Amino acid sequence: MTAPSYTPTEERTAVREGIVTGLIGAMVVALFFLGVDLIRAVPGLTPSVLGEVFVLRRPSAVTTSVDVTAALLYTVVHFLTFAGFGLLIVALARKSETSSLVRYAVIPLALAYLVFFQGVLAVADETTRGLFPMWSVLTANVLAAAAMWWYVWRQHPRMQRAYRGSPLGAPEPSTE
Repeated sequence: MTAPSYTPTEERTAVREGIVTGLIGAMVVALFFLGVDLIRAVPGLTPSVLGEVFVLRRPSAVTTSVDVTAALLYTVVHFLTFAGFGLLIVALARKSETSSLVRYAVIPLALAYLVFFQGVLAVADETTRGLFPMWSVLTANVLAAAAMWWYVWRQHPRMQRAYRGSPLGAPEPSTE
């Protein structure tokens, strides 16, 4: 099966779709941790701590107050990272319209996404390990992955047909 061709307008739409996909995921995670921070009675603590550790490279983060600069810098990094991930997801979605191998690769990618940030936190700083237990990171990432998948699924009817039409990893049917 040959890959579908895309017009320049469709290519620009894919870039926009990828960025929107990433921003959806970023918002879900940000809102989840805002809720966690509100329960802790320190709104903004999560991006502040992560900004101190990952962006400002401080050896130890303050966990009793919010550093607005660190929080804003981390928020920018957070949204840019998710935008890049959204572009990857949309590229895979488009490719999966014609390749069962790519459809199969989506599952390990999703699993890697779900645990990646927990691993980053585990090696970063003792402070981050205490503030972000595994359940919170996995919950936020599962919610974000579900929201991004739902959005991309709705945007790609050809991908929907491909997932429904052939098993993962099966050879593509010949169109001849």
